Amino acid sequence: MAIIKRLTKNTLVLYQQLGHFDEHLASFYSLAFGEPYVYEDTYLVYYDRFSKILYLSLFELNGYEDKLQCVETNVKLFEPEEIVITSPEKLQTDIGDFHCANINFDRDYQIYLPKFNETLEGNAYKHLRYRVRNAIKRGYYLEIGRKMTPAHYHLIACHEATKKCDLWDSQLYLGIRDYLKHFASPLLFNVFSNKMLIGFDVVDFLKDTMTIPLGFYLEYPSLADFTLFREIAYAKEKGYTWLDLGWACNPGVESFKKKWMAEPKFEIWTQEYVKTGVEDRKILESECLYRK
Repeated sequence: MAIIKRLTKNTLVLYQQLGHFDEHLASFYSLAFGEPYVYEDTYLVYYDRFSKILYLSLFELNGYEDKLQCVETNVKLFEPEEIVITSPEKLQTDIGDFHCANINFDRDYQIYLPKFNETLEGNAYKHLRYRVRNAIKRGYYLEIGRKMTPAHYHLIACHEATKKCDLWDSQLYLGIRDYLKHFASPLLFNVFSNKMLIGFDVVDFLKDTMTIPLGFYLEYPSLADFTLFREIAYAKEKGYTWLDLGWACNPGVESFKKKWMAEPKFEIWTQEYVKTGVEDRKILESECLYRK
């Protein structure tokens, strides 16, 4: 019989320390996606009983367990109406009463820190060196903190106004304040110009990896380059092996990560499943509300 354990705050942090990239940030995702569980000490599970959405991260923490069996077991236990699955492999279109309504493929990029020269010396770093020096000449400076301010929320609002955000993106943004409040490890890498906050990253730490799950920036030249440069220096100083920059997301962001010598370490399939009849019911309910 499969073992599914409810995670407390302390055990959640312990499992997170086994992780390899931002998909394993159990502390953060538990605040956004629902009550946290672990399946057979291997896969992280979250269930939101209000929306009846089950979130499954099928990236192993320990060993290997059958992925389809994990899905079927958790569906039977929680009886969700929707499932969101991230996995290193594409799963079948139909799982029991659930049909895959949306699918997305991406790659997670990481910098191998022992190989990266944080002084940016040499021809290979010429363009990065120029961009960082440009930022320094403009007077950008970094402050590390843990407090969300109105300026932080303004940057998040600007981001949401200009980007196409999914439901779970907004859920994560709303969870940042509680994330910092309830857990000791996350930090904010804040960048200022003339005492004004112009960008910030949310940063956390896994076993041998420093990870950057979220970042928000105004349109300032070389801002993202300066921020990442300072994060690389911090991660190397603290002795981490990998710096996780997150998913490629789009060709522009992917190009930026490659420019900073990040390499694709994980392939990620995201699949959204809807239970038979639920999608039609929701369409009908929305039509009824529209008519009112």
